[in-house]
Amino acid sequence: MMKKLISLLILLCLAIPILGQGQKIKQTPLEEMITISRETNFAAAVKAIEYLSIDFAGKNILNTSSFNQPIGVPVKNLPWRDALDIIIKYHDLVLEERPAAFVIKDKEIVIDVVEEVVKDKITLSTRQVRISAIFFKADKSLTREVGIDWTTLIGGTVDANISLNTTDNLTSDILNASLAKNFQTGDVTIELETLLNIVEANQKGTILARPSITVISKKQGYIQVGQDFSVKTLDDAGNTTEKFFETGIIMEVTPEVLIENNREAIYLTINVEKSSAIPGNISTIIDKSKSNTDVLLYNGEETVIGGLYDKDVKMNRGGIPILKDLPWWFLGLRYLFGYESNTVVTREMIVILKAELIEKVDERRKQAVPTDVQIIEERKDMDRSEKLFLEE
Repeated sequence: MMKKLISLLILLCLAIPILGQGQKIKQTPLEEMITISRETNFAAAVKAIEYLSIDFAGKNILNTSSFNQPIGVPVKNLPWRDALDIIIKYHDLVLEERPAAFVIKDKEIVIDVVEEVVKDKITLSTRQVRISAIFFKADKSLTREVGIDWTTLIGGTVDANISLNTTDNLTSDILNASLAKNFQTGDVTIELETLLNIVEANQKGTILARPSITVISKKQGYIQVGQDFSVKTLDDAGNTTEKFFETGIIMEVTPEVLIENNREAIYLTINVEKSSAIPGNISTIIDKSKSNTDVLLYNGEETVIGGLYDKDVKMNRGGIPILKDLPWWFLGLRYLFGYESNTVVTREMIVILKAELIEKVDERRKQAVPTDVQIIEERKDMDRSEKLFLEE
């Protein structure tokens, strides 16, 4: 009996070291432990962990997330890798481990994108809007001389206030072409097209462009009448890069068809720009006039955007004929008998927009089909509906 007890003790002594080896817990070196306060900013905490990541894993930590608040969770004597996982999970971020770095990203939200795509899905009943524009450049003095009130533009007509005793050709032509006259106040109503033609004929303005575009509701339409120019620069590696800029008359418009109580209206978001490039010795200057606005229009209604001013400098040479135009090397007579003067003309660009609803695709298709064919198609549809009803 005593021998069996001694044998059992010997077996236990031999088994204890073996069990201890299986349950041995790996100890993390103190150099890999980190402590971070909960008030520490997220970017600063990631930077502190990155130093340990570079030393012990050879990887940088690239933070591409939009989160920039305190970490909100205390980290006390934890391995740097565990601390990083805790902070990432606490703020519902994504951590990707790549061969050379750890990448922190925002969690992608797919549901909202899918819902937005479904909401903006284009169908046969989606409305379209035709946007017609007139870019008109007029002298600044035109409004003062003629008294044109662009805010009265409606139905293709505009009001003006003209002195009835004037002898100016421009105002006389407008009075003769007016639709209605009030000889007590001088108020007249004139068609827009007629007014623009009269102003152009008297050299007080010019039509720069008449673009027209058809846009689907909630989609952006873009019009550019002008040129693109490029600027060449050197990047950090010394390579030549070329960047292009758009100039001229640029219009971005986004229409949205609104329906309320069986009434339709058009909500327009408009961006208008008039720009030109002026090359210089050091850099290129872009002379730009820009306007942004939102308007609500009924079908066929018009709106006006004004206040886009620029200046034209014209050089004039006067003096005694022939002598003033002699070359400079001819005894300098051109400077004795001639002179130069600059005339600055301030011009205003006026943008006139008209929005019109286009009929739906099915309605346009019916209009293109002859009446007798439409009747035959309607009868076929009625026969099919009746057959299905009887079968049920």
